[in-house]
Amino acid sequence: MSRSKFTVLEKLNLIEDYQQSGLPRATYERRHGIGKDTLRSWLIRYQRDGLEGLQEAKKNIHYSKELKHTVVFAYLNGEGTFGELADRYGLRNATQAQNWVTKYNEDKPLTASPSRKRVPTMPKKTTFEERIEIVEYVVKHKHSYAEAAEHFQVSYQQARSWVLKAKNSGYEALVDNRGHHRDESELTDLDKANLRIRQLEAELKDKELVEQFAKKLLELQRKG
Repeated sequence: MSRSKFTVLEKLNLIEDYQQSGLPRATYERRHGIGKDTLRSWLIRYQRDGLEGLQEAKKNIHYSKELKHTVVFAYLNGEGTFGELADRYGLRNATQAQNWVTKYNEDKPLTASPSRKRVPTMPKKTTFEERIEIVEYVVKHKHSYAEAAEHFQVSYQQARSWVLKAKNSGYEALVDNRGHHRDESELTDLDKANLRIRQLEAELKDKELVEQFAKKLLELQRKG
């Protein structure tokens, strides 16, 4: 029989045990009394938010218009199901994402002043430094793709693409290889090293302490 509630420490232990078990997720959930797809949600939330993602969801959460539009655009761009987007953006459930998309498609405002008209839909030419600034606006300062698109007047898809490129391949992947700007091959080893340091500083500033705390909790639990 599945349990309805687990403590944060219990969730941490189950996540680590599952990752070491080699068992299919559904099998592990069944053997440990975890609801179907619950472990998947824990994993996504822990990877995204650290310990905070494993805490019980708060009631009456206020979602900004920017977040609502980010979720809507992500769904319309085929970036995931309602359930996957709910996990990715920390929503209470998939129904919220579905309701926002339905309202958007029916041309009903998600707030008093929807931002859909202010976000460019066509790609805009940018410099290498501008692309880095856009990535840091999202990663370092915790803004959404939609907010970045509106702030820098680029398309939503451009902002998302650059953030994902930087995450997967580093800032040097943001160099324009079409001949309009500096070619990636022109970056020296020192350039690349400095870019990596800049990227690490942007990323670690907002999650390092949470991750360190999570590791300490796991270590204490093992010792106990």
